[in-house]
Amino acid sequence: MRIGKFRVSRKAVSPVIATLLMIAVAVAASVIVYVWSAGLLGTLMGGGGAQVKEQLILEAYDWTTLATPKLYLRNVGSAPCKVVMVYIGGSSAWSGSQAMAVKGTATITASFTGTEGTAYTVKIVTETGGVFSFSMIAGASG
Repeated sequence: MRIGKFRVSRKAVSPVIATLLMIAVAVAASVIVYVWSAGLLGTLMGGGGAQVKEQLILEAYDWTTLATPKLYLRNVGSAPCKVVMVYIGGSSAWSGSQAMAVKGTATITASFTGTEGTAYTVKIVTETGGVFSFSMIAGASG
């Protein structure tokens, strides 16, 4: 077909070349996904140190006295840890040094006056920088 002085060809890329291009794109995408996932898994599984081995749970709490909530903690991780800070609602409610052996428990009496019936986020910080978040309701026990 001729348009003016130019010859226009309506042929597309051959099926063989199109197939090779699709395979190349699929291989490149899979390589990118592999590199990303290997980096992510390497970060999560290796080099975490004590923070990966530390696992604290809030077994129970008693906040029936609004000014002094009590936290009952258990170390369910595979390494001993030391609690150094407790934040309630973003404010520092306790600081000190409470050591916890593996499978050990601790009771921490914080100093924070909450509004009865309000749920607060509690963050417990360990000596190695591990942060464990929980939720407590002022004026209740759980």
